[in-house]
Amino acid sequence: GNMDYSIALGWKWVSDKEAVGLCERLHMPPQGRLLLLSDGSLTRFLEALSGSPVDVEIKNHETRRLNKDEAAYLVAPLSQDAIIRDVWLTQDRKKLVYARSIFPLAGFDKNFLNKIATSIEPLGRSLTEQGFLTFKDRLAICAVHCSDINNLLNLAPHAILWAKRYRLTAEAASGGKCVTASVTEIFSPELAGKPPLNAEK
Repeated sequence: GNMDYSIALGWKWVSDKEAVGLCERLHMPPQGRLLLLSDGSLTRFLEALSGSPVDVEIKNHETRRLNKDEAAYLVAPLSQDAIIRDVWLTQDRKKLVYARSIFPLAGFDKNFLNKIATSIEPLGRSLTEQGFLTFKDRLAICAVHCSDINNLLNLAPHAILWAKRYRLTAEAASGGKCVTASVTEIFSPELAGKPPLNAEK
């Protein structure tokens, strides 16, 4: 079912210069920095890193109302329905990134959004193939806790993981149609290392 995560104790979402400064203070290796700070394609980055294709394992696909935090982040009305897509990005069957995408339904063709949400292609690739130009903004990073993910990755129950979120805007190349989604990616420590227990460190 649904993997609910919470922000790790003593952390908050940080963005821009603050996020860059945090990675520097932590002497984070280049790979971790790129994963967390880059607005490029995660799939392409993972494929370049290991040479194996990235597969998508759909964990959850549902329609529900946006909660307060989601609506505020997307700048969308609260009472709106959204499609929630939770997937694992895997390489050679190894779980590397847990990603939650939230698509508000406003003004959308539900069939179109369902097609994207149920596609076993990574999100960006799926939108590009549908003829959309995508860009990311409002990028922020944080440490989160999710016992289900820790369990699946064989980590200690209280382990915290790096997470990144951004707003994805996709515009139809032909003009007109525009999709906005929020995406949260939670990284296996194998990819991004482990965040310190307190953000001040």
